[in-house]
Amino acid sequence: MTHELEILLHGSREELKSLLEVLPPELLAQGHRAYQHRFGPDEELLGVALAHPDPRVGIAAVTAVPGQQRRTAHAERWMGDPSWLVAEFGAFVAGELEDPTLVPRLIELAMDHAEPLVKEAALASLGAIGDPRAIPVVLAALASKNVYLRRRALVISVAFSSPEIDRAVEALRDDRDAQIRQLFVDLERDPYQ
Repeated sequence: MTHELEILLHGSREELKSLLEVLPPELLAQGHRAYQHRFGPDEELLGVALAHPDPRVGIAAVTAVPGQQRRTAHAERWMGDPSWLVAEFGAFVAGELEDPTLVPRLIELAMDHAEPLVKEAALASLGAIGDPRAIPVVLAALASKNVYLRRRALVISVAFSSPEIDRAVEALRDDRDAQIRQLFVDLERDPYQ
């Protein structure tokens, strides 16, 4: 095991790639994380990791790709992954990149994904990008029954200049959720300050 640990920490690209073929399942996520962190992004190995039946392997690999090496193609691929954990991370990366070409996919995730955490990540990224195409999605989230989506939509609402959003935000002033009411103060929306 000491030899494998030495390769994980200090081995060459080829040594680490070979090690990934023989690592036991309980160490595979760490192996892919180490490879992508040190040598990534390696598209072939990212594909292998994402295809692994244990979703922890794929998420370990994609999250280890260094931030400055993440690209639009990565975000697009990860947002379409069947694992909601990978899709959520892909939505997060889209916000980091602030690439307007990703807005349609983010809108789709924010409106239709089954996992609320993916919807919330997509909303956050739409706020980071601030593209007006997202206004209908923000309006829908401001009216959502899901309190987490309402909170996220309220936070990102400041990125959009829209009378419709202003009205929808105002309607949340007396929301039953205390954190949403506090956000009015935090976002300097309270006229009584």
